[in-house]
Amino acid sequence: MPVVTIVGDGAPLVVELPVGSTVFEAGARASAAIDTACVGKGTCGLCRVKILAGAEHLTPYTDEERKHLGNVYHLTKVRLACRSRLGDGDVTIQVVRKKK
Repeated sequence: MPVVTIVGDGAPLVVELPVGSTVFEAGARASAAIDTACVGKGTCGLCRVKILAGAEHLTPYTDEERKHLGNVYHLTKVRLACRSRLGDGDVTIQVVRKKK
């Protein structure tokens, strides 16, 4: 099973989930406090995570992500956790807070 490592201020959080699970589900299981208003439906755009490693093990960038984040993934490496599904490899992320 793929492993999602969530890095931040403290010790990294590590979660093992089945292929097809979302990064949002990994954050919820690890109590990583990923922001959300829509609880993973892809409508609010708050569950932003920066992909630090393993981007090739995630599903492709979606139309919902393009709507909320623009077309600059190749520069920012920021995705929506609820639209990013795990493939067959490990991923490392960092939670990103939306600027107010």
